[in-house]
Amino acid sequence: MTEYVHLGHEDCPEWFTLDLARVSDNPVPLLILGIVEEPLHRLVVELPKYRALGACKELLKECGAEIDFLFDIDKPWGFGGVLEPYQRANRDGRYKLIEYAVSIPQVEKDAGACRDCNGKNKDDYGDCLHCMGTGRETVLERAGVDRIAATLCVLASVTEFPKKELVAGINTKQQQLLSLKMGFGWGRAYIGADLSSTFSDYLRRISGQGLPAVEAAIKSIYLHMFPGYKKFADFSFRANVRNGGQLIIDVPGDACGLYVDGFSRSLTDPSEAMKLDCHNVDGHHQQLTLLCGLAAVSGMARKNLYPDA
Repeated sequence: MTEYVHLGHEDCPEWFTLDLARVSDNPVPLLILGIVEEPLHRLVVELPKYRALGACKELLKECGAEIDFLFDIDKPWGFGGVLEPYQRANRDGRYKLIEYAVSIPQVEKDAGACRDCNGKNKDDYGDCLHCMGTGRETVLERAGVDRIAATLCVLASVTEFPKKELVAGINTKQQQLLSLKMGFGWGRAYIGADLSSTFSDYLRRISGQGLPAVEAAIKSIYLHMFPGYKKFADFSFRANVRNGGQLIIDVPGDACGLYVDGFSRSLTDPSEAMKLDCHNVDGHHQQLTLLCGLAAVSGMARKNLYPDA
């Protein structure tokens, strides 16, 4: 018998959750990660043994960020302390979910008046192409998104196939909804997930529906990172569930998205758990936006399936 949990083949008690704080309640969008207390304490003991920790630290160093992974879970932890204590939600018995917030950073920063049009928005030919008619110079500060991506990649090295001893003894009837997979590195910003049979059945029940709340969330998050994209933002954000429970989330890029493959047996065989894969996710900003979309869907599913949680 394997010592790891493969969520596509077996059930697992809920040990971590993904959700979004309501965007309207916060000036900065927040991705919420919850981890049950006992697995959380085991996790921070195990993490230094995982190769992903050293690999991500070296890649951050190559990007000019020589930074350690912080392990004090009572304080902001992860690379640069990107996991901030959010709230503690007590549950019945020994089930205690510890929640952390990841603040979505602004990547595109104002750098003063456009040097080509001197802030006038236009040149001799119309709208200034250098500043796209905004009159402002911008710079991109990717360090914050890189630290988040590196931290989540390290955690995903555990969440993809958690050891059974890690999730042993959890006192809850709630089932884990998904396992998360993430890469780190420019051009290697992979994101994927195995969905539990419970989550897969939820998607099948809402087949043929658009997900306007998810679209609004990913649009808000992306525009928080890149305010200048507002001029082009009406058509690049999509989230819906097609026939058979086929979840598709699209964000700006070259056909950049997270989806259930259209040829997956899970779309025609209800006994098959679903798997999410990605396409053309090159940057950590795209990866993070898609993760927030998945978190929004996961939060919706959890509220529907476990209304008392």
